Amino acid sequence: MIGFGINHVMVGPINKTLDLVVTVVPSARRTGRRFAFHELVERYGIPLNEEERSALSSLPVFLEDTSEDVFEVAIALEAKACMTEHLKSIPRLHAEILATGYLAKKAAPRCITVSYSLVNGADSFTSPGGKGKINRHNQPEDARRVVAMIGTALPLVRDTKDFGFDAIGTTVVECRNDGSPVTVMSVFPAPRTTDHHHYERMIRTICSEYRSRFHQRS
Repeated sequence: MIGFGINHVMVGPINKTLDLVVTVVPSARRTGRRFAFHELVERYGIPLNEEERSALSSLPVFLEDTSEDVFEVAIALEAKACMTEHLKSIPRLHAEILATGYLAKKAAPRCITVSYSLVNGADSFTSPGGKGKINRHNQPEDARRVVAMIGTALPLVRDTKDFGFDAIGTTVVECRNDGSPVTVMSVFPAPRTTDHHHYERMIRTICSEYRSRFHQRS
């Protein structure tokens, strides 16, 4: 049986809060009111179309873990976003992602570590907070530089087992943050389907690693 946690604190040499964890739940987990995964849609106000809602409803029901539960972390995922000031953000983004992978591995050496990043491919971005400042981007070069860093500068476990990631993913979106629709970009500068950090390849890698490490126990 599996569970999940949002903003879960992984306890290790330095505690680290992860955006999402998937857990191996002990059979003796205490009872009580818990959110189901599909209820996150309402909790966070996530807009889904009918096809997406149908896909979500077809999934098995699994429940959220609480801070009082004792469980093993099977998948530890940290999500990052680079929406504007791309070139200035690269050093910080690189350092934060590296630190997350290292601390997650120290806290749970057997867990599957995943880094997932959103990169903005729009030519402008309106800053939040009500001031309405519009940042202009040099696209597609700005997004290309960030995508290239993620694809080449982040270590994989196969190269550096002590702090590399098991899976890395990148999605490029067109988000102006001005009320216009946000769309997913599938062409350059988005990763190609042959790139290891293409979204679908990330998902397939996670599934493969989970079957290898945890399937017989969950």
